[in-house]
Amino acid sequence: MNNKAFETLLDRLGTDFGAWPSEEAEEARALLAESDEARKSYALLLQVEGWIDGSRPRIAPSSSQSVVRRALADIALRETTPTLLERFRGLLFAPLPRAAFAFSLAAIGFAVGIATGNPSAGKTFDTSGAMMTASVDDVLF
Repeated sequence: MNNKAFETLLDRLGTDFGAWPSEEAEEARALLAESDEARKSYALLLQVEGWIDGSRPRIAPSSSQSVVRRALADIALRETTPTLLERFRGLLFAPLPRAAFAFSLAAIGFAVGIATGNPSAGKTFDTSGAMMTASVDDVLF
């Protein structure tokens, strides 16, 4: 193994040779024993890993357990929110929306009837007797 391959594996796998594949770990240990450049790279990466580990926040074990306990207690106390389907069913089967829906259908029906007009308004009285139609205007009071 050369220094470039060692540095590549060191960047990918870290400084713990136990996490490396066994063959590469043995070659890396042999290179560390022989090469000053490999030792410098290894020491530099150890220092960087130390900085990373030092930057992580430390949490006492008891405080993490209390946080978990509080979160579980909050979850247990929280009311379950209805799903979207349950909300839709409640809205659909409530009396007021049903009445409003029926009223809107009736209004649409009236609007369509007014918009199309009376289809027999332009017809006159048919004397042939084949078809007789009458409208409100034909009735005398």
